[in-house]
Formats: sequence, C-alpha cells, structure tokens
Amino acid sequence: MSEKINIVVLMAGAHKEFQESGYSFPKPLIEIANKPIAQLVVDNIKPLFDRSDKIVFVVRKEDSEKYYLNNVLSLLVPNSVVIPVAGDTAGAAITALLAIEEIDETKPLLIINGDQVIDANLLSLVNDMESYDAGTVVFRSVHPRWSYVRCDKDNFVIEAAEKKPISDLATAGFYYYKKASSYIESVKSMILKDAHVGGVFYVCPVFNEMVLGQKKITVTEISSKNYHSLMSPKMVAQYENYLTKP
Repeated sequence: MSEKINIVVLMAGAHKEFQESGYSFPKPLIEIANKPIAQLVVDNIKPLFDRSDKIVFVVRKEDSEKYYLNNVLSLLVPNSVVIPVAGDTAGAAITALLAIEEIDETKPLLIINGDQVIDANLLSLVNDMESYDAGTVVFRSVHPRWSYVRCDKDNFVIEAAEKKPISDLATAGFYYYKKASSYIESVKSMILKDAHVGGVFYVCPVFNEMVLGQKKITVTEISSKNYHSLMSPKMVAQYENYLTKP
C-alpha cells in the first residue's frame, strides 16, 4: 500500500494585480467558466485525495474574514485544514512552513500552487517521483516569469533558480518531497544563508539545499499546453477562453 502524503496548497499570494484590474473578489474566488479558481484547483488535485490523510490550505486571513474563503474550502474539501495568514509573508517557501504543525514530518509532502491547473494524471506524476528524495513537474519555456531547474545527463536536478532561465525546464508549482522533514530542514538552511530573490524566498530554490545534501531530485515533463497558470488577469482570461472555446 502506498504511503500517505501530506498535501499543502498555497493560496496566500497577494492579489494587487487583480484588484488593479477591477476584480472585486480575491484571486481564489474569481470565477472562470462559472467556477471560482479555488474550486478549479480542488477539482484538479482531487485524484490525490485518496493518497492523503490531510489537505492543508494556506490562505490570506483577509480573504477568509471578508470573503469567507475558509468556508468555501471547507465545503469543497470537508476534512481539510485552512490556515489563515495575516498580511504578506517573505515568500511561498515561508508560507508553506506555516503548515508544519498540521503535517507529519516523517511522511511525503506535496506543495502545490493554488493558482494553477495541470492537465495530467497527477497520481501518475507522484508515482514517477516516489522512488527519489524529491521531484517536480516541468515544462519547456525560456520566459523569466517562471522558476527553473537544470539537470544532469541522468535527469537529476543539479541546480534551481527563480525567475532566471538556467535551462529550458520551467517548473510547474508541483513539488514532491519524500520526507516533509527534508523540505523543512532545507528551507531553514536557505533562510540562514539569506538565499532570497528580491527579498522573497521561493519554493523551487529549496532544491539547491537538497542538492548540496546529495539528494536525488527527479523531474517529470508535461507539455506546456497542459500547464495553466492563473497568476495574472491575462492568464485567467486565457484559461477562460481555453475552457469555453467551441
């Protein structure tokens, strides 16, 4: 029987760009094809739920208090845990640490962006990674909006970078760690080294600390057409067009 996995979904990012574009609701509650983004994300990762004892959502406190995002998520995933974050954190890597008390550090951990949809068999992706210390999903790109990994000839990660194309392997926001403790220890090491990007600590560069520890980090590639980021108003509009086109 496969080992149970901790799943942490990050929905605490800032919404300034969406507010400036005229959206009245925070990003997780913006509707695309009559479903809020939070529901699209939950529908996408639902095949993973049988592999998890606990789904943890990290959200902005304001989104729960003012817009009842916690209620929405509890209705969509009744056994989930919703952790509210007051204000901005120093980045997604730090935000994920806020779930420490809710996860089993001895078990695998999945950290998933709460503003994306991956058109792929997510269980299969996890199965491809389970033989290694960590793994991520990648797609081909060279645009500096993404995070990147560089691999050796055996397809193991040897370097990771944020907003810097060090290869053409961009990472989707889907990160697997065989032990949650490995992620926690690596983030702490990254913080001690002050290895931030523009004052922000991102999830992908955590791999650099694991590489230094001789960990095996694999990648699983999907087509760029199967990765739908909803990080900006323009990308939200593009995905709505994708879903509603004849």
